[in-house]
Amino acid sequence: RCQVRGVISQFDGSACLLGDTGYGIAPWLITPFKPPQNAQQRNFNLHHARERVVVERVFGQFKKRFPVFGNCMRVSLDRVPKTIICCAVLHNVGKHLNDVYGVEEDVEENALEGDEQVEYQVENAQKKLRGEEKRRQMMYTLGGM
Repeated sequence: RCQVRGVISQFDGSACLLGDTGYGIAPWLITPFKPPQNAQQRNFNLHHARERVVVERVFGQFKKRFPVFGNCMRVSLDRVPKTIICCAVLHNVGKHLNDVYGVEEDVEENALEGDEQVEYQVENAQKKLRGEEKRRQMMYTLGGM
């Protein structure tokens, strides 16, 4: 977990991950407003939730098509990224060839409301403040759309 956090925290600011409300906000991990205080924040949360649903759906498809994602991957940590990329390429080739094995549409009913509660705290208050500022900037960008 610490290795992953170290890699992710090196993002240059142009990329970020979307997390649910169980995670602490950081410049590289954007979470919804909890609770939203105004229409702009509700709009941001709606966009955030829609994007997370897309990601969760892809994760579900990967787990169905490639059982290795449903359990602990039994490969060394340095091979995990290559394994994921290979599976993503095979998944996309399968979609291109209309091979729908294991990718039936299944919508997670509670994806927009019941976020998983994950024990995660950001140790550094500065990270939290920078993450909140980035989220505000993203919210204002969405407001101009």
